[in-house]
Amino acid sequence: MLTEIDAGQLAEAFPAALGAQAVQAAALVARDLDAQQWTSRFALSVRGDRIIVPRRLRFFRVLPARFSFFRSAPAPRAAPTGDIALMVRCLETRSSDGFERQRAVRALLADVRPWTAPFIVALIGEYVIEILEDVHAALPSIDAAALAAVLADNPAYWRLTRQRVASYWNFYYRARFRRSDYVGFKLIAELQAAARRSAGA
Repeated sequence: MLTEIDAGQLAEAFPAALGAQAVQAAALVARDLDAQQWTSRFALSVRGDRIIVPRRLRFFRVLPARFSFFRSAPAPRAAPTGDIALMVRCLETRSSDGFERQRAVRALLADVRPWTAPFIVALIGEYVIEILEDVHAALPSIDAAALAAVLADNPAYWRLTRQRVASYWNFYYRARFRRSDYVGFKLIAELQAAARRSAGA
């Protein structure tokens, strides 16, 4: 368990070929992190490159003015663009705030890349159904092959993701949805079909 995480560790969430941009994105995100973190990291493969992704990140949020004596807000900065902006969004998908994760994944779904795909797939194994619905709704219009490649490159992680989908359905959603109607299982089926198509190509 990590109690703090720095920009160097955040940059490891991206393939080595993107090192310079990853360092810039990580520095931007590190500025917004709470000083105290309670997280760990997990390793995935992206086309043969090993990345190490934080499980959760606690972002600093500006406190109301009456609490300003506790700490000051970060200085304003220019918004990142291009790949650096996408990398920032990738790291924001690991936020402890579900709304922030949803905003971040919506940005990633608009421009799926092989190195953004692991962050999207990671959210499938989580419990926020609105995020699962966003990913499912986007599947017809995105490069599903990029997501399918994550399954092929990380079979053990994909097994764990499927187990998590089943567990969250059973715990949170079983009373609302039959198994066949639950969006998490639909995502599993469609991504596995995309993986089979990619393998047969």
